[in-house]
This record gives sequence, C-alpha cells and structure tokens, in this order.
Amino acid sequence: MSGQETSGTEPCIWLVQGHGIVNSRGWVPREEFENGGRTPEPILEAMGQTKIGWFLPQDRFPTDNYPLPNSHPSAHEERVPQIFSNGFIFLSGESAEVVRSFDMGKGALYPVRLWHPDGKTPMPGAFFYLSQGNRKDALLPEKSANLDQVALGRWGVPRARRDKPLAVFLKSRARRPRSVVGQTHCG
Repeated sequence: MSGQETSGTEPCIWLVQGHGIVNSRGWVPREEFENGGRTPEPILEAMGQTKIGWFLPQDRFPTDNYPLPNSHPSAHEERVPQIFSNGFIFLSGESAEVVRSFDMGKGALYPVRLWHPDGKTPMPGAFFYLSQGNRKDALLPEKSANLDQVALGRWGVPRARRDKPLAVFLKSRARRPRSVVGQTHCG
C-alpha cells in the first residue's frame, strides 16, 4: 500500500465476491468439533457481541476454522469469498487491505486460519476476522430525509418506502482510502 492519499474526488465503488448460498456458513471453529458439534457458549456470546458492533480483543475469536462436515459442496472445495460470515465477519487478505486503508477507529483485524478437513493443509491466502468495535457519528439526521429513528442514536432505512431516503453525513468524518485494491471501479 502506498500510504499516499488518493487524489481527486471521483466516486468510487468497491466490488467484492461476497458470500451467497454457497460458503456462507461453511466454516466452523475447531472448538465446535471439541464440543460434540455444538458451538461453545463463549464463542456464541462473542458472535452476538461482534454482530452488534462491540469491540472484542483477539482472544475472543477462535484461531482455527474447518469446513462444516456434511455440507455439499464443502467450503474447502469452493473459492473462499472475499467477505463472509459464520457469525464472525471474515475478510480475505485483499479485502483486509482495503479496510485497513480507512480509519477503523477502535476496530481491529485479527489473523485467522482456514484449514482443509485433514487439519494439516491450510487454505491458500491470508484471512482475518473483523472486530468492528466502534461507532463513528457522522450522520446528520436533521439534514437527512425519510429515515426512521429505531433507537437513541440509531437510524434505519425501511426497504419499502415511497419517498427515497436521503442520508447526509459530515464530510470531515468520511475519510477516503489511501489506496484501494481488489476489484475497484472509480470514474
């Protein structure tokens, strides 16, 4: 990564291969096998906390994940998506580079290993967990339109709405990436 700010103000869209039906939950932590096929309670708790955006230290994330047994096709037989979830958010090394180029606040990326079923052969590439763990107040609700306040400081955009929503953000809080890798289209 260059470390230099991207020049220009052109809009940019980053396209990734996300998870679909195949490989969306095809990876399970090693601890699940050690617990009779059930995800241990501390891992379930960590999954729930990360889902709502809590910061979690690295020791709350399992270090090794294996293909879910008896799933067809098995996760290791498919290309691992750039972004996917099994309750935790996983990023490929390429996607992690893009995320690192933004101000992550208190968020973090932690390395994780994905293995073939033999337990000896690692999946090719680097993979990371995303610990979101931060909140960036940039929305200007008083200048936005057609958003619903769902809780104090939380806003939602209903899917079925006659008037299109308009969300306005503070420009000073929305920093551009230093560089963008992967399938990126700017223009």
